[in-house]
Amino acid sequence: MGISMDLGELIKKLRTERGITRNELAEQAGVSLSHLEKIEAGLRNPGMGTFVKIMVILDINISLQGVGTTIQEKCVLIVRDILMGSTEDEAKYLAKMVECMAENLTMLMRS
Repeated sequence: MGISMDLGELIKKLRTERGITRNELAEQAGVSLSHLEKIEAGLRNPGMGTFVKIMVILDINISLQGVGTTIQEKCVLIVRDILMGSTEDEAKYLAKMVECMAENLTMLMRS
């Protein structure tokens, strides 16, 4: 697997290596067959929720490389864990909420 392999190619390669059909993966991931075909063809990228489901089904451990112990890195891990357990709509809402909170951090710290 080369570094230039895109996400769709990677998903297809892992799926075929594990003997999982497109129909099986689509059904287990909760997406349509046509959506999965477009992901594998590189025409679409899966949302975070779909990506996580596919990686779990394909038995791939998702981890962040080079994560240490700084405050920022700890926060990234916390947010990642929350987002991984969220639907795509929930993840989008949470991202907007965090952005709003960050813009108003001074006011939030006073409460």
